[in-house]
Amino acid sequence: MKNFFSRFRYGTRSLKTNLALYFIPISVLPTVFISLYALRIFEESISENLIRRASADRDAIVAEIDTLEADLLAQARLHAAHPRLLEAVKARRTNSIREVIASFRSPSSIKVYSLEGQFITGKSEGRNAVSYISKEGLKRVQARGETFDRYFAPEGAEVVTVIRFLLKDKFNLLGILEEEHRYGQKELAELKNRRQVDVVFLKRDFTSAAASLALSETLVKNLSSVAFQATLKGKQPIFIQIGDQRFAAFLFDLPANFGKNRKWGYLALFLSMSTIDVTMAKLKVALLYLSFLLILTTLLAIFVFSNRLMKPIDMLVNAMKRVKTGRVEQIPSLHSTYEIEYLVHSFNEMTRNVIAAKRTLELKLEELHRANTEIKNAQSQLVQSAKMVSLGQIVAGVAHELNNPIGFIHSNMHHLSEYVEKIKELVTNYRQVRAQLGQVDQARLKQLEERLDVDFLLKDLDELTRSCVDGAKRTKDIVLGLRTFSRMEESTYQKCDIHEGLRNTLKLLASEFKDRVTLHEEYGDLPEIECNLSQMNQVFMNLLTNAVHAIERRGDIWIRTHAVKDSVVIEIEDNGSGIPAEALEKIFDPFFTTKKVGEGMGLGLSIAYGLVQKHNGAISVTSEVGKGTCFTITLPVRQKKVARMA
Repeated sequence: MKNFFSRFRYGTRSLKTNLALYFIPISVLPTVFISLYALRIFEESISENLIRRASADRDAIVAEIDTLEADLLAQARLHAAHPRLLEAVKARRTNSIREVIASFRSPSSIKVYSLEGQFITGKSEGRNAVSYISKEGLKRVQARGETFDRYFAPEGAEVVTVIRFLLKDKFNLLGILEEEHRYGQKELAELKNRRQVDVVFLKRDFTSAAASLALSETLVKNLSSVAFQATLKGKQPIFIQIGDQRFAAFLFDLPANFGKNRKWGYLALFLSMSTIDVTMAKLKVALLYLSFLLILTTLLAIFVFSNRLMKPIDMLVNAMKRVKTGRVEQIPSLHSTYEIEYLVHSFNEMTRNVIAAKRTLELKLEELHRANTEIKNAQSQLVQSAKMVSLGQIVAGVAHELNNPIGFIHSNMHHLSEYVEKIKELVTNYRQVRAQLGQVDQARLKQLEERLDVDFLLKDLDELTRSCVDGAKRTKDIVLGLRTFSRMEESTYQKCDIHEGLRNTLKLLASEFKDRVTLHEEYGDLPEIECNLSQMNQVFMNLLTNAVHAIERRGDIWIRTHAVKDSVVIEIEDNGSGIPAEALEKIFDPFFTTKKVGEGMGLGLSIAYGLVQKHNGAISVTSEVGKGTCFTITLPVRQKKVARMA
């Protein structure tokens, strides 16, 4: 099992495996994408059809409501102008009024009121008659002659249309005719049968609803407060589960009577998704089967193609493995593609050159070994020389840094001595006259205490002590950093903290930075590594010194560290003047420098390169003129056995 999974690790996979891994996604992903895209297009098409149907149904329903209300208004006008009704109302004959009303093609309710709004008589199908018209309604009908109102019934299950006409003959106002029409679940059910869509009328505040289907009060509130609000903004359907059936719901503004611009309520349409859901499920199954068939066919084609392609390459690989073990032999010609024939010819030519090259390499290796020994000796001398030069520059800065904390201690201790003497003087005076104080003496001592400012002395004594401790600590840190940097331990590799080396180096270079350079220390989580810390400090010193010198006025230096597998990476970047592209190839050569004459010997980067190589690491540089330079150092966490014993 372990050998089986090892074939899939990067670097150990065969070309056949790679071909399969590359071509399988190339073939599978388009199939999956096309299937998903087809589903998406189908769903969008369904959504667009639903929107078009809902818009058409909305227009038809609104037009039907307008037509119905127009018919009701025309019918009410005819009733209001009926001569027999006017004569009966004028004479206040209630029986005659009821007979005339009974002859009308009756709406839900017809009532007659006096001019003062008091109920005279009428017809109401099972509903309680209202004995008066409100003052506001009376005022409106008297002012306009006729009114048309639409509202939700108090129980919320019906939409009520109320038409009022002022009854009058040629000379007198006789009374008020009120006709009431209700549009409830029965009428909505008939509308559903005609349009094949469930209809719900909603109040603007979503507190009342008249519907063709059974909606609980809780469901109406939930839909109204959340789902319908989103639908009203986006004009997109929302999908709602009611019982065991799924609906696509739409919400539209419902205008006031006769198409007025004023919004009266909402019209909600519920389109059943049962048929569409069944069709979608069948489509998904069909696409799944089709995708599986296409993928299976593609995998079979890849298997056949890779076997035919890899047969000659396998022969070439086996021959190269024999060469690796020392068995140099040629391969017979293969009847294959031009590229394979060319590889075979090149391999045969390579085998003829291997033996001659091997002899030459052995001689060159011996020469390189001698040259390497000489270079190491010269490099060690250069490192020591450059280190002494660096230490000479550092000592001046350290002396300057030591002067400040020592000055703090000396100055504060002087003041501290004076404060202590004053406190002693005060204590002595108190003890001498403690029990025999008179009023004059007490006043004198009080004046003395105020003159000496004892409270301030006691408070300032702590501040002086802390400043002395701080100065002493700074002095200790600087000296400790200098000692750590100057330890050679030339041939010893120990587990060290790279961050500690960086911090010590930065302390020693503090005078170089001053207020001119801003440091950005971005340290990662690094393990301790086996290295010579003093030599690494020398590398950091050289790179940081170059970074400071590359910044003419003010600038920034970034120090970043992070771990990568069994290595650690240190990046030192500045935003100074940068290095020209033509100088990057020579940057690590001894005595090569981009500085002015007299400002550098050209050994700093060469020494840093040699020390990193000695630690089995790598150093690289990227730079852009005018933007800055970045040096990247990669060091192994553990040195090879030979290196640790050196």
